[in-house]
Amino acid sequence: MADDTPRRHWIHALGWIAGAALFRAVLSALVPLLPDETYYWEWSRRLEAGYFDHPPGVAFLIALGAALFGPTHGGVRFGPVVAAYLTHIVTVVAAWQLAGRGLEGARSAKRAAILVSLLPIATLGLVLATPDALLFLSTTTALLAVERALAAPVRSLRGTGWWTLAGVALGGAFVAKYTAVLLPFALVVACVAHPALRRRFADAGPWMASAIALGLFAPVVVWNWFNDWVSFRFQLGHGFNPAHGNPLLRELEMVGGQIGLASPILFVLMSVVIWHALRDGWRMRHTLTATDVATRRFALAVVAVVPLLFFAVSAWRRPVEANWPAMIYPAAIILLATAPVTHALVHGHWWRRGLTFAGAILGIAVLQAAAPVLPVKAQDDPIARAYGWDSLATAVDRARHDPWLDGTVDRWVAGNIYQDASELAFHLPDHPTVFSLNLVVRTNQYDVWRNAWGRVRPGDGLVLAIENNTKGDSLARVIGTWFDDTKRGETVALRRGDGEITTRQLWLYRIARDFPREKPPFDP
Repeated sequence: MADDTPRRHWIHALGWIAGAALFRAVLSALVPLLPDETYYWEWSRRLEAGYFDHPPGVAFLIALGAALFGPTHGGVRFGPVVAAYLTHIVTVVAAWQLAGRGLEGARSAKRAAILVSLLPIATLGLVLATPDALLFLSTTTALLAVERALAAPVRSLRGTGWWTLAGVALGGAFVAKYTAVLLPFALVVACVAHPALRRRFADAGPWMASAIALGLFAPVVVWNWFNDWVSFRFQLGHGFNPAHGNPLLRELEMVGGQIGLASPILFVLMSVVIWHALRDGWRMRHTLTATDVATRRFALAVVAVVPLLFFAVSAWRRPVEANWPAMIYPAAIILLATAPVTHALVHGHWWRRGLTFAGAILGIAVLQAAAPVLPVKAQDDPIARAYGWDSLATAVDRARHDPWLDGTVDRWVAGNIYQDASELAFHLPDHPTVFSLNLVVRTNQYDVWRNAWGRVRPGDGLVLAIENNTKGDSLARVIGTWFDDTKRGETVALRRGDGEITTRQLWLYRIARDFPREKPPFDP
């Protein structure tokens, strides 16, 4: 074909990168901040070397955008959107390098650009201000560096340079999310299993990369040390809590979640390509050299498989959220984009059908973000969870200026769960300190910070937003015993359009007298 030139493919690749960046920007503007995003924004206001749920990477990423644009919707998502853009570029470069540059490299770069543009996990998932944004960027950069290091001769200067970059990127992944530990673990598994890769143990590069990554992660360890290892203990509890429910159903839910994140056809294509990379690399293990393409593809395939196997084992004991194994996708995308031209399944009708189906999913997502078009109840719509918080904040602001609270010293605001507390802190006009009481709910970062128990003093007032149900009323009555007077405030419905998502009940308390100095262990 006359237009089958590297330049033509690169123009297409750059067009897909630019189009995806614009798409993410539009989608980011359409959807308000979800509760987890405002929770991480709260972290960014109190920068530390660690937090209860995750390492600090997402907090620093949000703090960057907030420093430029203030505590706004765009400020919170600026860092993650930039990280997604960089991830796209690095993935394209990684595919180009693995495919050998030239014409086939340009074709692979274009395919990688298309995949990152259309895969739901790589586009929809990277719009949000969550730890996955930095995890994807760091993991993809680490894979690019590792692949280049494996392409260099053992103990070469060029290889050492790439291993250095791999160490920095791996450290960034560690600072993004604890599951990043599965990346070096998978590489160790690949090197132990494959004779050609085993020679890398004699190279100083991988050991240097490990030292750099651990050095970057050290502040997180120190933070945990000073905070009774709360974050490590919480994460370990994910995998070692007592089993409950149907394990087979959990396994099916985990697989279904991955199919949803990748879209069904592209998930199958990635699985096929990963299987072929494992099979071919293993069959030729005694004849391959340490720098052969098949050796490098084998290593990337192991990186894609090991995290999935880890979470498959974890799902046997407890539910696995769909995004937990998400770090399998950078390697899977690179392998699919660089699949040999002899692979008819990848380069034929199913490739085009997979891209079309994934594009349709993205189109529906944009429509649903702009207006609720799907026949889904507001309570079951994950996008709807971002709506209604401005109405709640307006009602809370009215309540804290209620003359009934006259005579109190400080007027505090609280929710009982971190979602309410963080959304209120973001949407209230002065962005005040808002407590999350965390009564009869799981521990989170608000329990690590100096919470209401150490700050509400005798004579203070409190405005509480709590679930509008029997449990919420029971908790509100108990809290009322810590004050002189209690007043039931507004009932606020959180809505998206005409759909009601949930409701919150406001309670006003004046003149604290017996407010606990630590969170009471009770079940009302």
